[in-house]
Amino acid sequence: MRLRSVLVLALVLSLAVLVAVASAQEPSTTTADPADEATATTIAPGEPDPTDPADPTSDPAAGDEQADPAAGSSAAEDRKGAPIPQPTTTKIRLKGLRAGRVTAGNRIKVAGTVHPFHVGQKVTIVLHRAKKTVRRETVKVRDKGKGSELGQFHWSRKMSAPGMYHVEAILHKGDDWESSETTSRNFRMRYPSLNKGARGSAPALLNDLLDHLGYVPGKGSRYSSATGRAVLAYRKVNNMPRKEKATGSIFKKLAKGKGGFKLKHPGAGKHVEADLSRQVMVLAKHRKVDEIYPISSGAPATPTIQGKFRFYRKDAGYNSLGMYYSVYFIRGYATHGYHDVPTYPASHGCLRNPIPDSVHIYNWIDIGDPIYVYR
Repeated sequence: MRLRSVLVLALVLSLAVLVAVASAQEPSTTTADPADEATATTIAPGEPDPTDPADPTSDPAAGDEQADPAAGSSAAEDRKGAPIPQPTTTKIRLKGLRAGRVTAGNRIKVAGTVHPFHVGQKVTIVLHRAKKTVRRETVKVRDKGKGSELGQFHWSRKMSAPGMYHVEAILHKGDDWESSETTSRNFRMRYPSLNKGARGSAPALLNDLLDHLGYVPGKGSRYSSATGRAVLAYRKVNNMPRKEKATGSIFKKLAKGKGGFKLKHPGAGKHVEADLSRQVMVLAKHRKVDEIYPISSGAPATPTIQGKFRFYRKDAGYNSLGMYYSVYFIRGYATHGYHDVPTYPASHGCLRNPIPDSVHIYNWIDIGDPIYVYR
């Protein structure tokens, strides 16, 4: 009986031990705080703990990189100190136009403004004819008045060649201002009809254009008798009615550089050509026309001899026949001045030239120079 009691006690103790061991091995049933799970971080060995208050990098508000406060302040100062270029406005207006045209020989004038004005500003003026640049020039901008924010500039050019024009003004960019540009409206040339007695820039241009092609006009800004004779020679060369008036169409052709005389013997060196069909005499050298004069050759009853000849004799002054400063090229045939030089053949066979041109022609021709007379 006693033995039986001991066995029961031993069995109870064994069961108690087994229960205790099983309880120690079961997982905890405590629920984790969701906030703790969200902020949980796996930390690699050697890395600082972001939750450690002693760690200077543990501020969760800080990004991956944080700019140096001193460096950020310096960059801001640099941006603040750099000049910011001001926007500008450039304007121009044209002077010298009449109904959208400028008279040949007159100037087209450009008056321009820049706002705001800065010392050192420059504007490039570009004159265009159709799509071609005719002239490019840079001018300075000056203040319009003391304390004014408006700058001004001016430019002008004498006009001659025909075409459709416009002007462009371009303000150069500076440290304190932006560039700007503007373009004028289109304008054309006007070629007036001119006659003896006219004065001004248009006759002055006409004289220059005639002279450029070898005709012998007057000088300066006056439409003189010499200008009239040069226009007559131009008309003869170009088979136009033989008078001394310069029409607008003639003026325009001259401005284009058209209407010159084409030599028949360009390789003859210094020589004279007399074209009887057009009633002109041409002095030539260096394969180019030097001067062109209107003449009157022999009338149908007493025609001028044709061919190649050489000048062999010179007589200064008047002779008994009224011939003035004569230069002979064969027998009694000569070129000389005469009081009457009509637009048609009227002499006794000589080549008459106007009295005002006779001395110059006489001095230009040398003995031995060839002359070609042809129709």
